[in-house]
Amino acid sequence: MPRLYFDANASAPPHPEAVEAVRRAMAEDWANPTSTHREGQRARFRIEEARRELAASLGVVPGELVFCASATEALHLLIRGLHPALGDRPAAVFPGEHSACLNPLRDWSRLAWLPELPPDGATVVQMAANNETGLLYAMPAALDAVRIKDCCQAWGKVPVELADCDAAVFSGHKMGGPRGAALLWMRPGLPWEIVMEGPQERRRRGGTEDLPAILGLAAAARHLAERREMNAALAPLRDAFETEITSWGRNLEVIGQGSPRLPNTSCILFKGRNGEALHASLDLAGFAVSTGSACHSGSVKPSHAITTLGYSLEDARSVLRVSMLPDAQPGDVEALASALKRLT
Repeated sequence: MPRLYFDANASAPPHPEAVEAVRRAMAEDWANPTSTHREGQRARFRIEEARRELAASLGVVPGELVFCASATEALHLLIRGLHPALGDRPAAVFPGEHSACLNPLRDWSRLAWLPELPPDGATVVQMAANNETGLLYAMPAALDAVRIKDCCQAWGKVPVELADCDAAVFSGHKMGGPRGAALLWMRPGLPWEIVMEGPQERRRRGGTEDLPAILGLAAAARHLAERREMNAALAPLRDAFETEITSWGRNLEVIGQGSPRLPNTSCILFKGRNGEALHASLDLAGFAVSTGSACHSGSVKPSHAITTLGYSLEDARSVLRVSMLPDAQPGDVEALASALKRLT
């Protein structure tokens, strides 16, 4: 039996056109885009062409986008760049945020956990979708604060709205693009200072741009509408899977069931079971799932994204995340359910 992959929220296979775009760029557009000779300027043109295309898909101005190597880098650039002007005032952040966002906020004078909004708050950081539970969140109304939206899990799975925020980050490898490409969007006029000095990206992010990854990202983004439709069609399949496993009467709970969620994601609490052990058993049986965020999977520390919802540390150690690829088939999901029934 071939292996079946149910860890799309950690990383998804690149779209074939993204793979081809990367291959061609590595073969044909390998020159440094900062160089002033013809080869370098051809590479520069390709980057700006990709920037215009991605900006159009997001409904923003091309000059407002910064290419980064990862969403983690984008979040660090954004938050650390805002700190000199805003860091002596509180930042309100979603308590289940990824560590890529929480770590650069350590320098802030005070953190408040949403839904608390301090009256003198300077910054609000909100995930559009949680990577572990799949729960969807709206941006709080905070007109006097810089509103930052983490769109990494939402992009390509559900519509992304930028009218309610001032800055946002996007990850390429979760929506059919390659690793090595991510986007930072900032509305003009933010009190942001350069963190990573260099002549590239209008001096906003130093380091030679990864042209193959950027072109692969742009190629994947051409299929975002199709990808969202495919993901939306997964909701009935996910619901049927959850109905099946919870019917067994084995002390299972689907976290967030009944709330707005990503259509591809099930976060399952196997009460009294060890999530890591169950994960390993499924892996041996040919199924790739996750115990939570891929950045923390295998960590001794339980997931804060689960405990902030009111679950215990023991519960957080008993969670598996199933996140389907856009082309998941009913037979594959049924096979996963059968494996879970055998193992639990």
